[in-house]
Order: sequence, then structure tokens, then C-alpha cells
Amino acid sequence: MSRLTIRELTKVYAANPAVQDFDLDVAEGEFVSLLGPSGCGKTTTLRCVAGLEIPTRGRIRFGDREVTRLPPEKRNIGMVFQSYALFPHMPVAENVSFGLDMRGIPGREARRKVDAVIDMVQLGGLHERYPRQLSGGQQQRVALARALVVEPALLLLDEPLANLDAKLRDEMRVFIRSLQQRIGITTLYVTHD
Repeated sequence: MSRLTIRELTKVYAANPAVQDFDLDVAEGEFVSLLGPSGCGKTTTLRCVAGLEIPTRGRIRFGDREVTRLPPEKRNIGMVFQSYALFPHMPVAENVSFGLDMRGIPGREARRKVDAVIDMVQLGGLHERYPRQLSGGQQQRVALARALVVEPALLLLDEPLANLDAKLRDEMRVFIRSLQQRIGITTLYVTHD
């Protein structure tokens, strides 16, 4: 867990600023939403925090650590994309363990962490199901589990409920907030809703 500090963040594409002189402080364990219409720079800001975009100008810090120019794999973040970005050829347990595999976490320890986070997101018993066999809400929780299993310092959510119907969106909004409060992870959530 870490606090997030953004100072004078600017990202320009072909002389068009997507984000300009943006400042933000997110306390350790806090949940902050970036709310606004399409095109206002929410996702660009999130992508800069994740390391998927390099800012034109400005600074990003996790706690006391400068991360502005670090690649994503060196930032210790968990990210849930709007599309969920699940691997269709992998069952739930393999999708969730992907980040642990990339970090070289041994089998027994990885399995323990995967089981715990699958239970945390209320998907117990679905380890062997493939994404196509899951509802939208279940797929969203698999993506959330995959982001959390690596015990990130920061959780980034980019329109994670956009593909769900209105009733399920409301349920998942409450679920995500409750889960975030329970584990106390610093969270940046992008939405236009």
C-alpha cells in the first residue's frame, strides 16, 4: 500500500494536451474516483500512473518513490481494464496466477495466494472455468482477483463496470468499495458514471 502523488502531470499528443498540469494526492488506503466525460484525460492520467504512457511533463510518486519514468513491471501496481483483458485460453485460476508466474512465485505459495484471492472475490469453486463460461460480473471479479493477487501498492481501475448492465453495475460498485475498504489498498478509479 502506498500514497500516490501527482504533480503538474501533462501529456501531449501531436500538440494536443490530453492532460495539462494535473495535481492529485491520494492518501495511503484511500479510494479516489476520477469522474468526467470521455476525452477529459481520466484514462490518460491512469495510464501515466500505470507506466503505460510516459508523461510529457510532471512527476508521479508512490510514497517516497519517484516512478514517473519507471516501466509498468517495476511499479507494483494492479490494474483492471474496461475490457477485463482476461486470457480466453486460461481458466480462472491460471488467469489469476498470471502475475505471480511472471514474478517467479513458487507453485505452492502461488496456489495458496490464488485460492485466497478467488475466495475473497467470491468465486470459490470456479477455478477451472474459462472466461467464456462466466457472467460479466464474474469476469470482472476474475480481473480484480488477478490485479490483487500480486499484493500491489496501488490498484488502478479503468471503467471496470462499463460492460455490465445497470443492476449488476450497482452491485459491483458496492462490492468493489467494500473489498477496497476491507483490504485497505490505495485505489484510483476512473469512471464517467
